Amino acid sequence: MDLKKKILTLVIVALVSLSFVPILAGSPTSGKLLEEKTSNAPATSTAGTFAYESYFESGGTYSNYGWSLSGNGQPPTITNSVNYSGEPSLKVSGGETLSTYSGIVPGNQFISFQAAVDASSGMAVFSIVNSNGKQVAGVGISGNQIYAGGSSLSSIGTAPSNTVYPAGWTYISGNIQNTSTQKSFSWTMQLFVDQTDVVFANVSVPGAYQYAGLQIGSNSGKVYFTDIVLSTYEIPIYSPGYNPMEGYGQGSGLIVSLLHPFTILHASMILNSWNVPESGILSFQINAMNYYGTTTSTCVGFFQLGVDINPNGMISPWYVPGKNCFAHYFLNSSNPSTQAGFKSPPGSMLSLSIVDQPANDTIFFQIIDHSVTQNSGDRYWNATIPYSGTEFYGTYTQLEFQPSSSYPIQNYFFSGSLYNMGYGNSFSSLAPLNASYMLPFTLNAPTTWSFTYYNNAASGYNQIG
Repeated sequence: MDLKKKILTLVIVALVSLSFVPILAGSPTSGKLLEEKTSNAPATSTAGTFAYESYFESGGTYSNYGWSLSGNGQPPTITNSVNYSGEPSLKVSGGETLSTYSGIVPGNQFISFQAAVDASSGMAVFSIVNSNGKQVAGVGISGNQIYAGGSSLSSIGTAPSNTVYPAGWTYISGNIQNTSTQKSFSWTMQLFVDQTDVVFANVSVPGAYQYAGLQIGSNSGKVYFTDIVLSTYEIPIYSPGYNPMEGYGQGSGLIVSLLHPFTILHASMILNSWNVPESGILSFQINAMNYYGTTTSTCVGFFQLGVDINPNGMISPWYVPGKNCFAHYFLNSSNPSTQAGFKSPPGSMLSLSIVDQPANDTIFFQIIDHSVTQNSGDRYWNATIPYSGTEFYGTYTQLEFQPSSSYPIQNYFFSGSLYNMGYGNSFSSLAPLNASYMLPFTLNAPTTWSFTYYNNAASGYNQIG
């Protein structure tokens, strides 16, 4: 594969047509430390990787997502009446079980899963199964009671209370992997419930090496499922001391597939509301990575663009230039580790663009705040850095918290969204980033965070944090 960059003249035309307004700033100074994802999964290779996803949409049926039905009860239906932050769910009645083997590649040493489940009126079961349909690892939910095990389930605890997840819903996620040593044969499920800053349970699942498919069902009553993912991509990540973060996408060595090489990453951002006690701690951002940065967990070839969510209605824009993981603020600052920024109203609408310009051997970063007045100096934020590497091959988004905060993470509140996520080589023909690529990850996230679901129609998602 030739990794040398190619670019269309159309890119240059598109850049000129956006009427960039230059912002005067001093030389970039190192600010707070931003971090890329860190993975507990084995070293990444795309060989044998897979991602099965089941996000239910109105007008479809369970068979549209590769599920087959067994049982004699009422057939499952997709419904809007019980939804997950606006996303339709699959209603399953007592005694019904659905199975899928769609796109699941057996034989890996590590798999990861997530599901949103409403079991407030029944007993729901989420199972990893072998090729004969026998459970080898599973999670059961009934109200706020959680059950887990290998071939059978046992009570293991009570789900957290006072979370930001919709009433009645429980978000489960986990990693199942070979934890064997030379003296033992052992597979373990690391289970999380409504948060990833605490491991809910480590459960022995000795038969999980036989994984081949998924089953969901109801042991009693009506239960609801959505946001189902089973993948070799690590979804929940527990890494004490590391920056809490969550988002969607692939890169920094955690991948199932590479995107076609691209030179433009663009997204829209809405900052609905926020209430935070300290500057420079909570940020919302997008990331583009070159080939090395996509396939390796590194700060090299790793380009970030985002804003700090600061007290008193302030935001502060910054970028990371691909050579380190430190934020470089667009604004001048006497203290490079903090930046109060400028006032932007609730509901602020921003556009973010990271553009590789190989004709100039540069990368261009831009944030436009569409909610401040046209003649304000706070409307356009631009920076250009030298660059002569490969095109971009991966992208992901992040809400990120700095553990250096003087206040607990629960004291920070933010509500916003990222949407119109697109990539390509021309602003006039950006391809949407959909859920098949934008896989979820949640690292050390507390119960006060939720990234809802990735909506293909909007090419984005809502974020609470």
